[in-house]
Formats: sequence, structure tokens, C-alpha cells
Amino acid sequence: MKIAVVVPTIRPELFATVFLSAWEDLFLKHKVHVFAVVDGENISVSHKNYSGRNDEKLYDLFADEILEPIYNFTDACRNLGFYMAKKYYDPDIYISLDDDVLPIEGTDPIQEHIDVLNQTVQMDWQNTSKNHRMRGLPYNLPQYPVWLSHGVWKGVPDLDAIQQLQYPEMKDVDCLKMKIPRGVYFPLCAMNFAFRKELLPWAYQAPMGRKLAEDGLPVYDRFADIWSGLVMKHAIDLYQAAAVTGFSTIYHSRASNVYTNLKKEAIGMEVNENIWKKIHLLFDGFREHGENTGGDETMNYLKLYYKRLNQWQELIEDAE
Repeated sequence: MKIAVVVPTIRPELFATVFLSAWEDLFLKHKVHVFAVVDGENISVSHKNYSGRNDEKLYDLFADEILEPIYNFTDACRNLGFYMAKKYYDPDIYISLDDDVLPIEGTDPIQEHIDVLNQTVQMDWQNTSKNHRMRGLPYNLPQYPVWLSHGVWKGVPDLDAIQQLQYPEMKDVDCLKMKIPRGVYFPLCAMNFAFRKELLPWAYQAPMGRKLAEDGLPVYDRFADIWSGLVMKHAIDLYQAAAVTGFSTIYHSRASNVYTNLKKEAIGMEVNENIWKKIHLLFDGFREHGENTGGDETMNYLKLYYKRLNQWQELIEDAE
């Protein structure tokens, strides 16, 4: 299978020396192509091929129509890596990692993602025993392909700022290993997740950062992966596929500054409390609401999200 690894970074030197060194054996084993998005005013993408030729290319000139739905100065810049992977490699599986995550010795988180993404699961019934098949459970249940593998982590947990302040020394949280039920959302973290190519049109990380001000919106941050996870899960349910969590584990080595996180998250917390209830509007085109959002902050944001998501899907189609 063709595998692309996409990593955003604002520390290209650290990425080249620490991250790539730690992952190199696994990248060679799986012959992956790595697309590193170097964020900043002049965003660029490096493409490193681990499939045998070991060549490297740098892309730093992009057409306006490509950059319009790309939000730099935020981890949503990883969208550019997804796009470049599609255009220049067309992988079967996309793996998203952060530049401060490492493989745990003796494990293969890439293979763990591959294994679960090659499975089908049943989603309609829940057995009531861990070890035995209970009476009444049908034998001929439909199976659904796994499109999304949400990985987890040891080390520094993925907490919001409020939780970081309450539990400053917390490490190695227990994470669930499970299928995500249909009709249920979950907090997707982009530091370690993988998806099949069928999900790429919906894997667009939500618009974030200072560029939102150009459209008259508050400068939200730290919710790009969370809100995109809502879209991906809605699409997975709509297209009769499945999402799982906990089947791939990495080590997260660095905690971001809690007070910086608090300032960023505070701006979007109210929207985060409501957006999941309205995510279906991105799929029905706001038909029931028309163009008037009535000054609703969440609706104003979703209007922009809908516009950018459509631009993204056009880019992906053109990259065929």
C-alpha cells in the first residue's frame, strides 16, 4: 500500500535531526513518502521519499487557488501536506503526525494503523460480553470498512488548557481502544491519526488562525483537528464506513505553553460547545437556513468552513 506521512512544523531543524532520525527505520520499512509542511509567512513543503530512491524535493511556490483554503500560522497548515501528497503520490493511506511525537521502542504505530484500516467491523449490534458470544446476537451482520484510525499516545496527554492547569504533572493517560458508535462524535487529535484515501475530501483541517480576521471572524485556534474530526465522523457515518480509536500508540514528548493555550482556546470555547450540533449544515449546504446567519457566531464560522471545504474538495478533484 502507498503511505504518505504528513507533518506540520515550525522547527525545521528539529524536525530534520530529531523527528526524522527517530522515525527513519519505520519510514524505510514501510517505504513511506513524508510531506513536511514548514509553516510561516512563506509556507513550504518538503517531500522525502523513503521507498528506495531516498530523494527529496522542496516546494515553495503555490498558485493562489491552492493557498486560499490553507491557513498558515496554525496546525491547519497540514492541509497543504495532504494536498501535495495527493498531487504527487496519491497514497492509499494518509498518516498525520506532529513533529514532537516519537515511536515507542519495540512498537510499530504505522503498522498498527495499516492493520486496522484494512479491517471491516460491524456497527449495528453491541455484544454484552468481552469473551463470549451472547444469545440472540445475529450471525449475519453487515460489515463496514474502517476509514479512520485515531491513534493515541503515551507521555504528555492532549489536554485543553483548563485540564492542564488542574493536572500539570499528568502523564500516560489511559485511552480507550474501541469502535466509535455511529451518530457519536469524539475529540480527534491530529498528532497521530490515519485515514484511507476515501476520506480525503472530508479530512480538511478546519480554518484557524489570524487569516480568519480577513473574513471578519474571531481568530480561533487549537480547534482545527477537533472541528475537522466532526466533519470526518459525520462523513464516515453518512457513507456507511467506520472510525476506531486506540489501535496505534506513539510517545508525545512536549507540552505546549498552558497560558498560551488558554488564551487561544478561550476565543473558541463557546463555538466548540455548539458547533457539533450544526455540523450537518456542511453536508446539506445550509438549505434550511439560507444565506442569513442572523449574527450567530457559530453559523458565521460554518459559512466560511463550508466555502473552504468546497474549495478543498475542488482542489482534491483537480489533483487527480
